[in-house]
Order: sequence, then structure tokens, then C-alpha cells
Amino acid sequence: MLQNAINKVTYSMPLRLKFFLVFSLLTSIPLLILLFGVVERMEVEITQRTESELQTTLDKMAGEVELILNSQKSIANGLARVPAVREFAASHSLEEYQENPNLYKQRAEVLEQFFINYQHSVTSIQALRFLDSSGKTLVKVKEGKPIAAKLFDKKSKHMYVANQASRPFFQNALKGDQKVVMSNFELGQVMPGADFCPAMVRYSVPIKDELDQVEGVLVVNMWGQRVDKTMEAALGGYPGNAYIVEVSDDPQRDGIYLYNKDPAKRFANQVGSGYRLSTELTPAEWNNVRNSNVYDSLYKNDGRMFFFRKVKPYPKKDTQWLIVIEVATDFVLAPIKNMRESIWMLLALLLVISLAFAVWAAFQLAKPVQLLASIITRYADGEHSIRYDANAKDEIGFAGRAFNYLVSCLEKAEDERDKAERAVCQSERLASIGQLAAGIGHEINNPLMNITSLASLVEDEIKDKSPQAASDLKLLQTEVKRCANIVQGILNFAKENEPQFKEFDMSGLVNETLSLLHHRIETAQIHLVTQVHSPLNMVGDPNMLQQVLVNIILNAIQASPEECNIFISGSINNEFVLIEVLDNGKGIDNNHVSKIFDPFFTTKQEGEGTGLGLSVSYGIVKRHGGTINIEKVVPTGVKVSIVLPIKACNQNKSKVKTPIHPTQEGRSIATHIADVKNKAGAVYVK
Repeated sequence: MLQNAINKVTYSMPLRLKFFLVFSLLTSIPLLILLFGVVERMEVEITQRTESELQTTLDKMAGEVELILNSQKSIANGLARVPAVREFAASHSLEEYQENPNLYKQRAEVLEQFFINYQHSVTSIQALRFLDSSGKTLVKVKEGKPIAAKLFDKKSKHMYVANQASRPFFQNALKGDQKVVMSNFELGQVMPGADFCPAMVRYSVPIKDELDQVEGVLVVNMWGQRVDKTMEAALGGYPGNAYIVEVSDDPQRDGIYLYNKDPAKRFANQVGSGYRLSTELTPAEWNNVRNSNVYDSLYKNDGRMFFFRKVKPYPKKDTQWLIVIEVATDFVLAPIKNMRESIWMLLALLLVISLAFAVWAAFQLAKPVQLLASIITRYADGEHSIRYDANAKDEIGFAGRAFNYLVSCLEKAEDERDKAERAVCQSERLASIGQLAAGIGHEINNPLMNITSLASLVEDEIKDKSPQAASDLKLLQTEVKRCANIVQGILNFAKENEPQFKEFDMSGLVNETLSLLHHRIETAQIHLVTQVHSPLNMVGDPNMLQQVLVNIILNAIQASPEECNIFISGSINNEFVLIEVLDNGKGIDNNHVSKIFDPFFTTKQEGEGTGLGLSVSYGIVKRHGGTINIEKVVPTGVKVSIVLPIKACNQNKSKVKTPIHPTQEGRSIATHIADVKNKAGAVYVK
């Protein structure tokens, strides 16, 4: 079954398609193996190597951050052992100093001057202060300047700067379970509601006496600039972004950026913004990051790659810092992307070359067959003058000469059939005219003779003596003329006049016809809307075709009530001219559609028509090789469509030759006419 299907498809393929499939498969299969095998493997290796390199960078960054924090802790711990600090811590609470304010003031000035000198030498320190065991700041130096003590402690009788007893960093220092207590990395703030200072870390060192009792707390505020510079320099020009993100059980701090090159995205919990890494990831992704080991990575669908390294800066807390490097997948895989593009371009080039070679080979091998097939197709599409004239001596030449013999036999048979059809049609028409002639002779000739006799008697006896007689005579003459026109119409219908074909402009003929009917249009109070393209050059008998136009337009005028529109359009499409007339009358009764082209059939009032206009028009259009179609239009009205070939010839002498465009092989003339009508009919669609 499968083999039969394959054979069927293979036999139905053109030769050039078979060549193309063979050559394309031979050239594309190795490239596809390279693309989906080697390149995919290289992509995996590059991704793994990038992840390894970035993990090394993360280790370096984590080491530098930990080094900075440890060195700052060492500075704070070392300051707590300085004699000036130890002496002031051991003495400020003694009774002798409470009784001797000058001595206390001297010790405080010594400590303050030490703070000032040390801060000038170590610029990374933002502030130094000493708090007593009750949390009151006794000495403070901020950014190299002493802060004056303006508050008075009644118990100790000393002045102090501020009371920090409720602050978390002081409470944690009083516990005494750590040598150096590190606070959260955050923006500095003197008091709630005040402006924020740059980011800093606060180190609190409890100072104890010999009995391990806390005598005071030394607080060192360190700027966070060293951490920022370390993060900025860590990537070393690598096109990515580095962050420090806090992982905390505190919802206010969980996921905030401690470092981001965009300052507006840092410390969202303090500035009230929504910038957090936890919000850039999905809840499931963030939960995986929180619960991951020291190293982790995350590939987002939007083309971003995240690499993580955890750091634990707080020995007694579960809070961790997440050092993050974000890089774009497009950058990491740029070599793979370029390689893929190169392979696809090469594959496309090879396919084009294969196609060109297949076309050339098929053309060389199948040219004689295609030539004969093209001749047969063109003949079937209406180009009946074409013949096979190659002098080939092979089987194709034999088939071509057989085709010529077949065509000659068909043309002879067609000519004989056309003559027989014309003879039969003419005989039937003459027979019907003969039957009608008997009725006409009985019904019309007698009144005509009586009217003629009466007119002669009146003219001989009364002449111009009586005005009434003159009026009767005029009326009789009008009746005679109308009857004569009816008889003449019958004779014209029965008579087969030969059309005189010549080249003319149909648009000019339409305008000329409208000029002839201008008075009738104005008298009927009809509005005429025309959309006739110019020029519409064609070959035909302009006199006969003008008769058709007059008949159609007069019917539209008579069918349309006053103040209505009649639309007339003319266009050309490929090898046909389309004329359409659309009125807004009552339309056609469904019972009358099959009779509208019958001789003497009319729906007009008695005396308004003979019923021969459409019959005569139908015959003229058919003799030009065209079609005339009448259809109802919703909601009211009638549309008459006349389709004429540009190069018409006498249907009574030879078959109309309507060459078809090569891009429309296999399509009949009727299909072309339908296409023209469908496209042109859209003129009236509102």
C-alpha cells in the first residue's frame, strides 16, 4: 500500500521537481546533521563553560565582599581596645567623675578628638559614637565633625547627644553573645522621617569590664561604597549586571536589592518602591532560589540567565546575601547564533542552486515534451490557430504531427456543426415569425387598411375646412406610423444583417449614446451616474452595439421612477470589456426571468414597447462572441451586464478566438467572464 502511494506521487511529479528533491537532499542532509547535531552540542558546552566561568567570578566577588565585611569588623573590634575608649568606658560611670564634671569632660574631649583623628585617617568610616549602658550617646563624631551634646541626663548629670536605647543594634549589643554585632546593610537615617544617607553598615562592639559586665557600646558606621565598587569592578567589562540581594525571613527585606547599578532600585523597603528580585521572578522560581545550595542558576524564557552565589554575613542570623550575575542569553550564545545563521544561509544558497540546476536540467531534458504540452494547452484555451511546427524526427515529432491532423479534423467538424446550428436557429426563428405573420396580417393589416381608407376619404372630402377633421387625420397618421414600426421591427428581427467589424472606443460609444438619450433622461427626471474607464478599445460593429446600448438604457429609464439613479459603468479586464447598467426600478418578477429574451415578450404598458429590444440585443451580443446577463438586485432594481471580447469576429462565419493568458491555463472563457463580472459588479456595492 505504501509503495503504491509512493509510486503514485513519484509518477505525478514534474521532472524538475524530481531533480530538485534529489539535489537538495544530497546537499542539505549533511548541513542539517551539522546544525542539529554538532551545533546543539556546542551550545550545551558553551552554556556549561559560561556557567563555570561565572561561578568562578561569583566566588571572587563573594570572597571580596566577605573580606570587606571582616576587615570592617576588625576595625570596629580594634577601636574598642584603644585606651581612650577603654578608659572612658571604665570611668564615665564612677562616682568620682559624677562629682567632678571637669574630669569627665576632659575624658570625653580626649575620646572625641581621637574619633576625629581616626575618622580623618580612615575615610570609609561615616560616624563613631560611644553609648553608655543605658543607650545614651555620650560622644559622637559624624563625617569628621563632632556632634554637640544638648540633652541632660538627670541621673548621671551628664550631657548626651541622643537616646538609642530602643534601637535594634544597641539591644543586640547588650546581649553580649558576639564580639561585633553587624546591623542590616541599609540607607542611613538620623531619625524616622529624616532624609536618607548613602548606604552603610553599622558595627556595634560591647565594651565589658573585668566582671564581664557591659560598660558601654562602641558604634562604628561604615560607608557601603567599598561594596559598591567591588561589585562594579567584579565583572571586568563582561556585558552583564551584578546585584546583591537579601534573602531574609523578614518580608519587608526579603528580595530587596542591596546593590544595583540603578540607585532607584535599591532598598525598596526603605524608599517604598516595588523593585525586588523576588518580584522579577515567579513565586516558584524565587522559592527555589531561597532553598537552593550555595550555587544556583536560572534561565528565564525572556532571554535572561541568572547565576547565584550565597554569602552569610551574619553569624547568628539566617539572613543571607545573594550575589547575582545576570547575562543575556543572546550574548552568551552569540557564536552559536552566528553559526546557525551561517548554516541556514548556506543551506538556502544550496537549495537555490539545486533549484536552478533542476530547472535547467529539466528544461534540457523535457523541453520537447513541454513544447507539445504547451501547444495542446493553448489550443484548448482558445488559440485555435496554433500548430506544432517543429521538425523533430523522434516520437515527440510524430505526436505533434498527429496533433495537427486532429486539429484540422476538429475544425472541419466544428465548422459543419456551426453551419447546421445557424441553419436550425434561423429556420426556427423564421418559422415563429411565419406563425406570427399570419396573426399580424389578420389583426393589424385590416385596421391599417381601414385607417388608410378613412384618412384618404377625409382628406379628399373635408381637407382643411374643419379643424376637428385635421386633428383626426393627424391621430390616424400617428396610429399608422406606430403599426408600421411594429411590422418593421418584426422584419428586422427576422432578417440576418451582417455586422461590420472595426476597431473603436467603447467608452466613446457609451458617451455618444448617452448624448442621444439626453433629452429622454431629463424628461424622465432621472439622475445618471457614470463610471466609464477610457479608453475601452475593442473590435466590433459600433452601430449594432449602439442599438444594444439604446435598448438597455431605454429599458432602465422606463423602469425607474422619478428622482432615481441609473448607474452606468465600463471597464476592461484582461481581454474582455464589461458594460453594466443598474437601475432602481421594481425589478423582474421571478416568473418572467426565463422569458425576457423571447421575441415579443414585454411587461410594459400597451403601446410602450414591442418586446423585440432584448431579443435583438441578445442576438447582436452573441454575434460578437459575448454574453448579456440580466439579474435582480437587492432590494430593488435590475443590473444588465454585457461582456464583450476585445477582439470579436462574426459568429456566423468563424468561431470566436479568445486567447487566454498563460497564467490562466485550463480556465474556460465562461470562467473569465464570471471573474470580470464579479470584479466590476463591486462598483455598486456601498
